[in-house]
Amino acid sequence: MRIVRKARLGYPMDNQSNYMMEWSFDDGLPLDIIHVQRHGSTDLHTHHFSELVIVLQGSGLHISPAGSYTIAAGDVFVLHGNQAHGYQDTAELELVNILFRVDELAIPLLDVTSLPGWHALFTLEPLFRERDSFESRLRLTADQLQIISDLLRRLIHEHESAIAGNTLASLAYFILIVVELSRYYSHIEDPSAQQLLRLGRVIGHIQENYAEQFTLDDLAQVGYMSRRTLTREFKRTMNCSPIEYLIRLRINRAIDLLRRSNASITDIACRVGFQDSSYFARQFRAIVGYSPRQFRERDTH
Repeated sequence: MRIVRKARLGYPMDNQSNYMMEWSFDDGLPLDIIHVQRHGSTDLHTHHFSELVIVLQGSGLHISPAGSYTIAAGDVFVLHGNQAHGYQDTAELELVNILFRVDELAIPLLDVTSLPGWHALFTLEPLFRERDSFESRLRLTADQLQIISDLLRRLIHEHESAIAGNTLASLAYFILIVVELSRYYSHIEDPSAQQLLRLGRVIGHIQENYAEQFTLDDLAQVGYMSRRTLTREFKRTMNCSPIEYLIRLRINRAIDLLRRSNASITDIACRVGFQDSSYFARQFRAIVGYSPRQFRERDTH
């Protein structure tokens, strides 16, 4: 399971400090991999990228302003750039950090968004952890960890090679890791993860079927919860209601169509799920600040 790249990473501990960790991505690809065989204690820090952490062996205490929790072999979690975190009391802690900027990777998500585990791992769990010290996270079995370790080894090999096509191959292995982890998370039976997976099912359903007509009752049924619980938990986590999330998603899809097609505004409104083009125009202006027609004219000049 050895994936040698970096031997040791550690910083002097000072619980009062909170600094920004800088990192330069090589070759213009917003993806990098750090393998740490013996992870030392670190200050609280933030950074300008997201981080997928996979613990290979050993243990330690992962700390944040909201609290701390023990991590061990098989633990997997995601940290986003604005989330201060660090490590204490590490014991033979070996882990791999995959650093990435998701908005710049242009990952073809396709049907991975239908997996509740994708939303739970990459969106919901980081929000819960930051806000509530939520300790649910993906814990791989020994067999699952071996599969992910093999993919990590291939990812690192491609990322560090100078062979033509290594950039695309690196991205491909990263996507394979993301898909495998999302699948594993989608089948967690631990009750502590079920709340995230229920919300993940709702978000996945909205993203997969945003152009269709459905009600809050329909979404509550998808998430196996009441309307009241869905509205409360969704707003508590995403800072908006499920219907507000749906409208924003439809507007984002409409923006894409306005930019890359010559379809009429009425046709675009219908394509993204609005049955009334006037209502579509009002919602578009409220979110974007311009009418759809004004947006198209500004974007093409």
